[in-house]
Amino acid sequence: MISELRELNDTELDLVAGGMDCKSSMAVAQVYILTAEALGALGNSAGSAAFSGRAQGVLEGGCHK
Repeated sequence: MISELRELNDTELDLVAGGMDCKSSMAVAQVYILTAEALGALGNSAGSAAFSGRAQGVLEGGCHK
């Protein structure tokens, strides 16, 4: 799995959230966090970091408007 890490701007963060409210964003982010923890436990640190970043992006996009 190849993941390109970069910083998202405000417009991209809005797209990441897809217009979700904060409560929905928190639920989606929790799934990403659990996935990140599972990948980390399996030794896939790159995958874990990628899903952690997705969780952060969803939270920022959905809850910091």
